Order: sequence, then C-alpha cells, then structure tokens
Amino acid sequence: MMNGARERRRYIPCRKRDIIDLLMRDMDDKESFSRFSTILASIFHFQFHRDLETLKDVYYPINPDIPSFEKSDSDSVNHANRILMETLRKVLDKANYDPVTSEQIKEAYENTAAVGFSLDIQMDNYSFLEVYARGRRKDLITAKKWLGLKKIISEHIILERVLLAVRMKEGVPSEIPEGKTIIKLFKDVPLEDLEILFPNSKVVMSLKDKLMLAVPAIAGGVPLIISKVVPALIVIFAVLGAYLGYKGTVEEDHLKQAVAALSAMGALGGYIVKQISKYKTRKFQFQKELSDNLYFRNLVNNAGVFHSLIDSAEEEEVKEALLAYVFLSRSEKPICEAELDSEIEKWLKENLKQDIDFECPDALAKLEKLELLRKDQDGRLSVVSYFEALRKLDYQWDNYFKYN
Repeated sequence: MMNGARERRRYIPCRKRDIIDLLMRDMDDKESFSRFSTILASIFHFQFHRDLETLKDVYYPINPDIPSFEKSDSDSVNHANRILMETLRKVLDKANYDPVTSEQIKEAYENTAAVGFSLDIQMDNYSFLEVYARGRRKDLITAKKWLGLKKIISEHIILERVLLAVRMKEGVPSEIPEGKTIIKLFKDVPLEDLEILFPNSKVVMSLKDKLMLAVPAIAGGVPLIISKVVPALIVIFAVLGAYLGYKGTVEEDHLKQAVAALSAMGALGGYIVKQISKYKTRKFQFQKELSDNLYFRNLVNNAGVFHSLIDSAEEEEVKEALLAYVFLSRSEKPICEAELDSEIEKWLKENLKQDIDFECPDALAKLEKLELLRKDQDGRLSVVSYFEALRKLDYQWDNYFKYN
C-alpha cells in the first residue's frame, strides 16, 4: 500500500500538544498562554469525563463482554441501545466522525473488492447497524486476482478510522450474544470493503476464481472420461454381464482390461478429489486473508472504544477552541467569522501541509459557552484578554462542585 493524497477533512490530524507548541512559537506572553491552554484542556477533560461515564453506564447491560445471568427483555435492550447511540453520536460528532449512509454501504457491497475476495452478507440479519468514519485518503492497493496468479494495482478511497455498532436480530445464529451490541473501531479500511467489518459475513469465491478452477477441471476431466472411463465402463459391464450368466465369455484379456478400467476410474476419482481440495484450499486462503485484514485493522472493541473516542473528541474540541481564541486575540480589531475561518485554515495548511475544513461555527460556540467570546453590533468577533479568560475559566472550574 502506498500513501496517497488526502481529501479535505474536518478534523485536525495532529495532537493537541502539537497545536499548542506551534501556537506558542509566535507568542510574546508564553506563560499566560500556557496557563490558559492548561485550564481550558482541564475543563474539556472534565466535561468529557461525564460523557464517558454515561456511555459506560448505559452500555453495561448490552455489553457482550459482560456475563449475563438472566436475559433482558427487548424493551430494556432497545432503551439501553437508544440512550447509548444518542450519547455516542454526540461524541462522534465532536470527534469529527461522519455517518456512513446505508446507500454508501450498499454501493460498497456492490463494488469490486479492494482486498481481493468477496463476501456474502445478509443485511436483514442485523437488528441495528451504524457505521461512522473519519479521514479519507486515496491509496494504491495491490490485490491478488485469478487465484493469486495476477497482481492488480488500483486506486481506492481509504477510511482512516471506522466505527461499527451492530446488534443481531433475535434467533439469528451468531457469536454475538442475543440482545448485545458490539462496538468496534478500525483503521485504514478501503471504502469498497466496508463489509469485511460486518459480523456473520461469509467468504465466497468470485465467478472468475470459480472458472479458474472449473475450466482446468473440465479440460482435464473430459478427455480422461472419453479416452479411459467410457471404454472402461464398457469392458466392466461386459465382464459383469458374462459373470451374471448373460451371453458371452470372459477372456483373460477382458479381465486385464477390467482391472485397467477400474484403475482409470480411480484416476478420475483422484482427479475430482484434487479439484475439490483446490477449491477448499483457495476458500481457506480467502478466509485467512479476511482474518488477517480484521486482525491488523482492528484497534479496540466494545467499552474500550469509548476511551479512545472520548480522547479523540476531547482533543478536537480543545484544538478548535484554542485556535479560534488565539487568532481572535491576535487580531487588532474585531473580524467576521469568514475572515477567522480563512486565517485559521491558511495557518493549518502552512503548518500541517494539509487541506483542513476548520469547524469555525463549532469553535465559536465553544468560546461563547465559556463566556470568552464577544460580538459587536455588526456581528464581528473578538475575545476577552488572557487575564479575563483565566479568571472566567478558573471561576467555572471552582464551581463544578459547590460543597461549602
């Protein structure tokens, strides 16, 4: 796989620490900025900690990793799943994940597989299925075709992060416990191969691969049948007829021919077994490729996903708020949202060498909620000073708990 061009994205592909260091390079008052970034990150961390606890609590009764001593009723399962997904969708949006629509999933299923094998999936086996993705790039992928005899290099869209949430319908045989919801996080998944992530998928051989096995079988088997098996059958029936009392005698040559005929029949049987073995071996190879793909792409599962996702969302929120605040604080006069958005995107492209669609409205909403944003009568934007910002954030931090 070769690294290719990335599409315009709405998440910032670097750490919060990297953004802080880049912004601090041009800072005169580095100490104030350091204090500001620390308390801002702490406030977001506390807020997302509550989201994490909510996700863990609502997921508990439908977590397949938790042993169930009694079966939950369908209403309880549906309620838990609804609350889980409502909370999860909010966190996914903050982490800048986008939903993958059912139309996109269907299109991916119908397109040529990038990984070199096909799958059979019964979509109506799922009671619930949602897919979310973040980050796209175009890569060249080498896939084996024609039973591995030919390598094809083609360009594919790669989803850098993919989250899958799914629950099976009642009565459908599956390794997923009934009434449980699995959540998985993957990396670097070709868009055309989303179905490799779905549970209960079965590897199937393409028509081309079937023909690659069938054509040699027919080409080798038909001459064998015509030249050896048919004459052998005639001899065998003649010998059997003589032994059963029908007209004719059995000569020694006939017996030799009958033995040779049986050998020919055995050769045909061996040939058939060999072709069946080839088919099973190839199918096993496909199954191994599927397992390898899942093993190396899977990052974390079930409740463990929440920690990774919350961390990503928290990082994105802090980076966006920091960028919006710093660029507004640097401006000598209030500016409009479009100007701010343009300046930040230009800075990101210069420093990160990537085309990023900065979420300016979302960043401004965060500053406004923290009471750091100012708007004049024309809608132009500015922010409070570092000193005032530290005072406001410190007050909010001190008042999360009021026990005295």
